[in-house]
Amino acid sequence: MNKNIPKLTPVSIERVPPLPLLPAKTAKEVNVILKYFQNKKPSNDTNKVAPKNDKSYAQVSKAPANTSEVLKISKAFPALNVEKIDQINNIVKGVTKPKPKIQMTTKGLLRKQVIILMSKENIDFFMKNSSLHVANINRQFCNAKSKILIDYIHAKPLGITIVTNKVSQQSDLMITDHYIKNSNNVNSLQVKEPRLPKSKSYLKIIGISYYHHDNSQERLSSNNIELVLKQNQIFDNISLASKPRIIKVSPKSDTAIVWIDIWDIQSKSSAKMLINRCFNVSKFIATIRGANINPGVPQCKNCWKWGHATFSCRI
Repeated sequence: MNKNIPKLTPVSIERVPPLPLLPAKTAKEVNVILKYFQNKKPSNDTNKVAPKNDKSYAQVSKAPANTSEVLKISKAFPALNVEKIDQINNIVKGVTKPKPKIQMTTKGLLRKQVIILMSKENIDFFMKNSSLHVANINRQFCNAKSKILIDYIHAKPLGITIVTNKVSQQSDLMITDHYIKNSNNVNSLQVKEPRLPKSKSYLKIIGISYYHHDNSQERLSSNNIELVLKQNQIFDNISLASKPRIIKVSPKSDTAIVWIDIWDIQSKSSAKMLINRCFNVSKFIATIRGANINPGVPQCKNCWKWGHATFSCRI
């Protein structure tokens, strides 16, 4: 035996501590995240060009969100695009996008229309040469140096509608009215003044007495309300769309609420001018408030469609 071989000394080996475990995700978080990876397999093709919407590490580092979390997701799943990475990051942080608000609006006729109420006989005579009438009225607009031009005219059951390129002014309506009433075979007595489309605004008047006179049992009527509105200056240029409706506040009360509907434009400018205004009714101070449409009140489609009509329809 070779005695020159050195003896090996025993060496003690220290045990390496285990790596710290990552915090576990809940089952709900795992299910939500996994739905973004369905049908997505990692590509083994190293030469494949990354899509244009993928984030580079430099772009990810500039993100306003938590940079370390975004980088972890980007490194773990390099095939994901920017949108998917942001979605997963928001899910991990518990951030959800707010639901869009639903806007409840009703859109009426465009203001680029002129409504002219007339009899059926006038409609038939006028529409026979509608193209000639369009050219003649446009010529008069040009002579008056107006920027309004008529595109076309179409008939309605209660009159005609003239469609223009811009909203007509009062001077344009006067030119149109003069031409139609002086046209051949048109009875001017059966032609109403041209007007722009209008919608309805709903208001209520509070703080008013239910009785017409003091110490009297005579109830306030719609005619009384109309007379009061005509005598007050804040209702100048305001047209009622229907008869005022009067109800008692309570069976034992002597005050009333008056509901009025007025013709207005889509922006509700007339209603906004009246809301919160006060006026005198005898010794009382009445206040105007805004109101919602009452679904129990039937609406006439012809009146709603034709706007400020001068006749009444029966439903």
